[in-house]
Amino acid sequence: QVEAQTLAMLHGLLRQLHASCTRLAAGARGLPGSVQETAGHIRHGVESVQATLSRAHSVHELSDLVLAQSRDTMARAQSSIDELLEYVGQHTPLPWLVGPFAPVLVEYPEDVPVEMAKWEGCVTV
Repeated sequence: QVEAQTLAMLHGLLRQLHASCTRLAAGARGLPGSVQETAGHIRHGVESVQATLSRAHSVHELSDLVLAQSRDTMARAQSSIDELLEYVGQHTPLPWLVGPFAPVLVEYPEDVPVEMAKWEGCVTV
C-alpha cells in the first residue's frame, strides 16, 4: 500500500515537474539560443525520466541503474535551472520587469495629447 502511494506520488510530481519545464522552455523564447537550448534539454531530461519511471508499476521494477540514471538526470536539470536563474538574474530583459505596464513608461512629446483616463488607478513608479 505504501509502495503504491509512493509510486503514485512520484508520478504526480514528475507530471508537475514536466509541466513546469514545458512552461520554462516556452518562456525562454526571446532569450539567447543557448538559454533556449538549455531549457529544452531540461525539459527533455525530465521527459525521459518521466517516461522511464512511469512504466514501473512497482518500486521493485526499478533497477539500481535506472534509479541512478534518473537521479543524475534530475541533478543535471537542477544545476541547469540554477544556471538559467543566475543568467536571468544578471541579464533580465526590461520588458520582463515592466510587463504589461510598459505603455505607461513610453515618453510622449509634449505637444501630443495623451489619454490619461485609461491609466486611471494605475500605480506610477
